[in-house]
Amino acid sequence: MGARNIYRPLRAGLFVYECLRLFCLVFFLLVASINGTYSVYISSNALFPLMALFIWLRPEEYENYTTLYIAGKVIALVSFYVWEIFSFREFAKAEDLVRNLILLGGGALVSLADMLSVWGAWMINRKYRRAASPFESGGV
Repeated sequence: MGARNIYRPLRAGLFVYECLRLFCLVFFLLVASINGTYSVYISSNALFPLMALFIWLRPEEYENYTTLYIAGKVIALVSFYVWEIFSFREFAKAEDLVRNLILLGGGALVSLADMLSVWGAWMINRKYRRAASPFESGGV
């Protein structure tokens, strides 16, 4: 029982982070005001707060969501960095320098926080996979 409570703040932190992250992405959309480019990124990331909520409230029932969460985050990070590489020419325009610096800085902060959330979800996944393994508990 005690070991389970150690992971509860981590699971709650993932949920709070995902809610803040979604709010920040909407804010970046408003700052960017680029014909819907960010809205595509935001809409596909709207499921992360839900997954984090289920992982927080009922980790035993939704332990498979941690794997889905990790895979989704890795795909989101890779697609974000690929998009940054291919759109660098647009960001280098001097006429929108302040806006572009806000977007690049915000994107860098969100992607670093995403990497930390992947690590946290991996730790949660490892804990519940180990607890559910019949080989380690002597069940088989």
